[in-house]
Amino acid sequence: MWSCPTRVLPGFEVCESETKEMLVMRDGRDRRYFRHMVKKNATAQSAQKQSAREKAAQLRAEQERSDRRIRTIVIATVAAIVALVVAVVAYVISQQLQAQQEAANVDPAAVLGVYADGRPIVVSASGIGQADPAVPTLTEYFDYSCGGCAQAELLFGKQVAQDVKDGKYNVAYQPVSGHAPYQLPAVSASLIVAQKSPEQWHDFHHALMRFFVEQTKTGDNRIIADLNQSAMQVRELAASVGVPDEIIATFPSNVAEDYLRQAGEAWNKTVVEGRNGFFTPELVAQGSRKIELDGFDPNTVIPQIRAALGVE
Repeated sequence: MWSCPTRVLPGFEVCESETKEMLVMRDGRDRRYFRHMVKKNATAQSAQKQSAREKAAQLRAEQERSDRRIRTIVIATVAAIVALVVAVVAYVISQQLQAQQEAANVDPAAVLGVYADGRPIVVSASGIGQADPAVPTLTEYFDYSCGGCAQAELLFGKQVAQDVKDGKYNVAYQPVSGHAPYQLPAVSASLIVAQKSPEQWHDFHHALMRFFVEQTKTGDNRIIADLNQSAMQVRELAASVGVPDEIIATFPSNVAEDYLRQAGEAWNKTVVEGRNGFFTPELVAQGSRKIELDGFDPNTVIPQIRAALGVE
């Protein structure tokens, strides 16, 4: 079978034996076919690009819709959280205002009980509220907002309390005067704890003094200079030493003003040997003789107190 030798061009086969005219005709036909295929391919590519652009536009639209949904959810969630926070804050403020109003209307005599007349908190080996007549009594005039009083309590207050537990002497803790608003809720709460939770009174008394020292050391007087903030702090201190919640709930912000007035009047009327003015802290032996302290070193103070009271 005869075959025509061919030479191959890209995409075409040409028979070498073809005449020139035939070759020209075939070449023209092939060129037209080539141009058709190029045009067809270009159209297909253009369609693919258009399809890709439409797909990209669709994806962008879907992403934008998703972003809008997420933004809507986030905004709604934040709005709900803000509304909740506002509601909680409003509730807390309303409760505080209600507590303040209740505290303002409270009857000091009903709250302070036996201490309503301005008497001191007497502590003996038998407990709070009763003196042991068989031993002498040390009276301490103090102020919860007095720097010297607070330092004295921190340095030798616990040793004095231990002497009392050991039955060496009684102590009459007498709050007087007041240098800052902190004194008012502190005294109010101290007198309540002495009656209703006497087991925690010493620790509470010490915590009240310690907090005042800490505040003055840092120079931050915002709490002790504000009555309401002081009242809240006093409640926290009471909780920290184990005063029951139901007792803390009865703490008014201030029922101490009349108490301190009466205590101050009694202090001024008391004749004490060696007194050259009314300053706190003041330690008095047997209600009649001031104990002059040589500093607050417990190694010096405790022997001085014992000597003044005639005990070892």
